[in-house]
Amino acid sequence: MAAPSDAPLALLLLPVPLERFTHAEHARDLLRAPRVLALEPPPLSWSRIGRLPGSLAFGIGVRQAKRVRLPGPVRVVIVYEALQLPLAQGLQLRFEGAQLWRAEVVAEATAQASLAFDPDDAAGLGDAAGVDAFDRNAPLWERLELLGVAEFKE
Repeated sequence: MAAPSDAPLALLLLPVPLERFTHAEHARDLLRAPRVLALEPPPLSWSRIGRLPGSLAFGIGVRQAKRVRLPGPVRVVIVYEALQLPLAQGLQLRFEGAQLWRAEVVAEATAQASLAFDPDDAAGLGDAAGVDAFDRNAPLWERLELLGVAEFKE
């Protein structure tokens, strides 16, 4: 394996393998950036970990975070389900200053679902028909660029 670099990374914690992921188009668009990586679910499923007492689940998340081999420091951890929080929090402990962006399905008046990232931030994305993933992800791309994870050259 190549030596780790100082280039910051963003991690997508996928709830299921990418091929079965409901929002695969969104994830694939972000994965176009060389420093955005995806972690598929662990052998012990998120739902099984989620049934454990909080402190035990957190301990498992911290241990999992220590075992993950990465080519650089993590700046952003994106989670799609609350059950992924123990690993995300473990990664935040391992990589001081890493941001946690939560994605959750948000019901809209139009009955369409959208993913809203980081409840404290207005940057969000919708799964609107006819809008490609890059356009929906534009606010996320801007945030990733500000954090040094993604770079755009004109």
